[in-house]
Parts: sequence; structure tokens; C-alpha cells
Amino acid sequence: MSTKFSIDLNGNYPAGEYVRLARLAEDLGFDEVHVVDDLGFRPAWPLLALIAANTRRIGIGPWLVSPRIVHPAYHAANLAEIDELSDGRAVFCIGRGGFMGALGLDEPDKPLTMLRESVGLIRRLLAGDLDAFEGSVFQAQEGLGLHFEPRRSRVPLLVGTWGPQTAKMAGEVADGFLASCLTDREYYRMLVESFEAGAAKAGRDGTSLEKAVSPLCCISHDRELAFELMRRKLPAMLQHLYPLTARAGIDPADVPREAYNVKALDRSRPVPEHGLALTEDQVRFFSTVGTPADVIPQVEGLIEAGATHIAFSGLLGPVPDEAIRLLASEVVPRFR
Repeated sequence: MSTKFSIDLNGNYPAGEYVRLARLAEDLGFDEVHVVDDLGFRPAWPLLALIAANTRRIGIGPWLVSPRIVHPAYHAANLAEIDELSDGRAVFCIGRGGFMGALGLDEPDKPLTMLRESVGLIRRLLAGDLDAFEGSVFQAQEGLGLHFEPRRSRVPLLVGTWGPQTAKMAGEVADGFLASCLTDREYYRMLVESFEAGAAKAGRDGTSLEKAVSPLCCISHDRELAFELMRRKLPAMLQHLYPLTARAGIDPADVPREAYNVKALDRSRPVPEHGLALTEDQVRFFSTVGTPADVIPQVEGLIEAGATHIAFSGLLGPVPDEAIRLLASEVVPRFR
């Protein structure tokens, strides 16, 4: 399986930038463009509709959505419509989701069951199955279906996770799995092995399924600037990155709350103290960062660990356009 390369767009760009950046990624040969769907940021689905109507080839989808606050039936309808608008180019990733503590939501009692049932219910709705769905987390009455004809009855569906148990479950039921904010090859290899074990358990060929990873990215010919921006960005994210933080030797409880409000590209303020304390290895645990010469071996390591799809995420670089061009001209060609 050849390696796919994609661009993730966060939900904090000016609304008019998404089509332009997606077209740039398409013109430069990237396989997919995703809109990150995080609480409090611009929602993915309307932006994906704009991108679908203004691109021709590139795959598009949300990276990722959660079933904890939106029933899978709604996700199925949104996915089917994006697939229609894009003429069959939609991709989809679902996971537990982050930032839910801000809504006062407890962790789900049955996270694996929640995701397994989500995958099953979305697939049934896309396929036109009108039978009742009686899960232990989700239910759908007999006759519930989409009142329009989906462009495809099956859309590539990935499960997002950092945990080996969920990766194993994804191997049993999904078309692939995604680990975000991760560049550490050993941790990723462990997830790949769990995913392929799940596939084998279900009698599936795990080598033919998608193993995606979405590392944070800050690439620039100015290495010092790239690391500085990641040191500004990471402290605000660390509270949401367990268990990766434990593996990287970081305690998010040490991060002062004022670090959460630092804007990475606002260099008028000092780098957060906790950001300065991060070692280069800790920064690289979560991100492909530095010059192309720094990023290429990180990508090599992820591919050696089993990745078949690299989706660059986060800041991308000091200037997103330049970062996308730099990835397309100096990194991706090394692997094609």
C-alpha cells in the first residue's frame, strides 16, 4: 500500500481561507484534506461543504467527530451529504472526542462499545438498512433511515484513538484507525500491532487497512522559529493529550492556566515557561517540527512503524501556505 499524504486544517482560520488552502493542497498533489472538529472552533461540516463544492479530486472529511454529544445518525446524514457534494470523495473519522470536560460530561462508561456501535449504525444507515438498532449505548427505531439516496453505500470510516484496546476494536470493524498529535514511532508501532491483531481476530487482512497518523506539524527553513512556535503551542494542548504525555514524561498538571491562552503565532508575548522547559525530544514526540531535514526522518520512522497515511496537522508552519508548499516540494517527494 503506497503512503498517502494529507493536510489537516484547524478550526481557527478565517472562514474564507479554507477553500483556498484546500485548493492549494489539491493542486500540490496531497491525497486528502481534513477539517479538525474541536469544541469551540469552527465546525467541520459546513466548511467541508464549501471545500466539496470548490475542489475536484482531493478526498475530504472531518478529522474527527465524536458521538458523545451528537448521535451517530446525525453524523451519518452529514457524511452522506458531504459525499454527495464531493461526488464520492468523503472520508470519515470518529473517536471519543476531546474537551468534553468543559461541558461537564463524564467519561463514557463503555467507550469501546460506544465507538463500535457508532461504526455499525453509520454503516447501516448509509447502506439503507431500516431494521431497528438495539445497542447498549445507541438505539434507532425500525424505519429510521436517510430520506435521500447516499452517493455511496460505504464510505471509508476510521476510528481515532491513542489506546491499544480501541485500536484493536478498530481493526475488527473499521476501515482504519487514526492516532493524532503523535510522532513517536514506538508508541505508534504498538497501536499498529494492536490494530492488526484486531483485524486478524475478525478474519480481516490488517495489512490492507489504513493506518493513519496525524502529527502536529511546524515546518520551516528557520529551525529555531519552528521549535519556538511549537513550544508556544504545546503547553495549551498538554492537558488533553493523556496518555501521550505520560509516555513523553510530562505532567500536564504542572502547566499554569495562563499558558492555555497563549496564541502560538503571537510572538509579542514570551514563550510559556513550561514550553521552554520541554526538551527537543518531548516536542518531537507530538510533532513533525523543524526544517525538512528534521521532518523527513520523523516521517520515515512513522512509515517504518506501519503508517500508511500521514496527515500533517496543527500550525503546519509559521505561514500555512508556505508550510504546505514546503511539505509538497521537499518532504512528500522523498516517499513517492
